[in-house]
Amino acid sequence: MPKPLIEADSVEITIRSKTILQNISFTICEGEAWAIVGPAGSGKTTLANVIRGRQPISSGHLTSHLSSADQIVMVEQQHTYRNQTDASSTYYQARFDSMDSEDFPSLEEALRTSVAKNGAKPESEEIDKVLQLLQINHLKDSRLIQLSNGENKRFQLAKALLHHPKMLILDSPFIGLDQEARQILHNVINQLVSNQIAIILITTPNEIPNQITQVLELQEDRLVHIEPRAAFLSRQQVEPLDTVKIEDEIHQKLLELKPSASDDFFEVAIKMDKVSVRYGGKTILDEVDWQVNRGDKWALSGPNGAGKSTLLSLIYGDNPQAYANQIYLFDRKRGSGETIWDIKQKIGYISPELHLYFNRRLPCFEAVASGLTDTMISDKKLSDEQRARVAQWLDVFELSHHKDTPLINLPLSEQRLVLLARALVKNPAVLLLDEPCQGLDTQQTQKFNALVDIICQHFDKTLIYVSHYAQDTPACVNQRLLLEKGKARTASD
Repeated sequence: MPKPLIEADSVEITIRSKTILQNISFTICEGEAWAIVGPAGSGKTTLANVIRGRQPISSGHLTSHLSSADQIVMVEQQHTYRNQTDASSTYYQARFDSMDSEDFPSLEEALRTSVAKNGAKPESEEIDKVLQLLQINHLKDSRLIQLSNGENKRFQLAKALLHHPKMLILDSPFIGLDQEARQILHNVINQLVSNQIAIILITTPNEIPNQITQVLELQEDRLVHIEPRAAFLSRQQVEPLDTVKIEDEIHQKLLELKPSASDDFFEVAIKMDKVSVRYGGKTILDEVDWQVNRGDKWALSGPNGAGKSTLLSLIYGDNPQAYANQIYLFDRKRGSGETIWDIKQKIGYISPELHLYFNRRLPCFEAVASGLTDTMISDKKLSDEQRARVAQWLDVFELSHHKDTPLINLPLSEQRLVLLARALVKNPAVLLLDEPCQGLDTQQTQKFNALVDIICQHFDKTLIYVSHYAQDTPACVNQRLLLEKGKARTASD
């Protein structure tokens, strides 16, 4: 009989008088690898924190048979940067400022520091072996702040592996990874299971590696299934959502919202003429030519590290290298007297980096309202019309009941919906949406993209949409820009 590692019996979790999980029972044994699946907000991350001993249970019993020397390491969905002075906070624009990036450790330095905190001194050969496994050895000397979102995901996993865990918990590790990186991670997980590391993977039904043995499915706050991977996949039938009903519901709410017509008059939203961005000897963008006319609907794609976020930072006013290039925004050359705030006022923006650095202590109402001033602070001087508009956008995203809840107390998926409402609240002329559905479940993604389609079609919006999943792109997209190794090419659908 395999030795049990974790046993849960009728576990219940209540946080701030709200039941998060109830009547949860399972046994994880040696040689098993588990996937935890379920819709956004169903309690998956909370359950993972229970397993690793970071979340106290309200009732029931949880028994760990792992010794005190055994490591349970969790790679969380959200990560944080630390600079050389060990400061965990910075501003998200710092990634695009070559001067600030020197204050951050290299990937190798950060790995050594992390492991040294446990009293160990990893050999260079051990670090190289882990980086080779994850295929990021070429980034060993890169500054941490300059890693792309997908590259940072693999760095976090490298850090975890160097702690030699007995059990490794991965919370949504495929989010933000391009197709090649997702396949690499599948292979890595399969290899780790073969090496007798117990794996617990929070994931989606379509991203379950071959070596996963058991699937635990949550619905809302309840455990509905525990079964072998093959049995789970055999009964998976994706029920198509009623898109017509979804679009009708959203359209009705938007009619009630009555977004005012944009008073921004321009013909060309973005024009780039042989734009290049370099940090030291590394070229991020290499003579990019691109023009986005008013009303265009673009998808921006490319592998992790291709330069997508850097390109967007030039548009949104976060990258000082914009002034060294030929860039026109809203028919006006950058550096001709406009302020960053003039630019931001016309753009609704969201990105994984913005989410990472956003002030999550703000109540949801104030977080959405901060989009009116393009800041991350509370504004107590809102007009009645502005307050009504914020309330209406919370209603569009079905978040009205959370208006007084601090963002940090929500599941990450609902935090992302709040920031999406923030991007739309000022009725911007351009929507700059960088992986906007990251962390959302299938239904939330479909509803959001239906919202984007309706807004773009009915309110003359210009759209730039970034996603690693082609199937998640809004239907209104009809042009594509592909970035690869800093080079750009366009294609029309």
